[in-house]
Amino acid sequence: VFNSTELKDIEYVRSLYCNKLEFLRFDSSVGTFVGFTELGVKNAARLNKDQRLLAAAKAQRGKYCQPNVGNWYKTALTKSAPPTVRLRSTTPLSSHHPAMLVCSAYDFYPKQI
Repeated sequence: VFNSTELKDIEYVRSLYCNKLEFLRFDSSVGTFVGFTELGVKNAARLNKDQRLLAAAKAQRGKYCQPNVGNWYKTALTKSAPPTVRLRSTTPLSSHHPAMLVCSAYDFYPKQI
C-alpha cells in the first residue's frame, strides 16, 4: 500500500486466505502477524514468537517495496480515469420521504477517490 515513493509512506501487507476468507496477515505498520480466524490466531501466535521470521517479514517493506515502488508509482498513481456519474430520483420503499436523490459513480480509478 503506498501513496508516494517515500519508504516512510509505504505499508507492506501480506495476507493469507483459505476459501476466500483471510485468516492471517502481516502488516508492516503493526509489525506483527495478526490472525482473523481460530487457525489464524494460533498461527499468528506461533509466527510472532519466531524473531528471525518476524525480522524477515519486517524487512520486506525495504527489500521488496522500495526497489519496485518507482515502477508502480509510474504505472498506477500517475494514472486516473474520470468517473461515469448517474444522478436519479427515486421513491424509497420504506420511508416517510416522498423522494430520494441517488448519485452513483462508476468506472473510475484510483478506487479510493
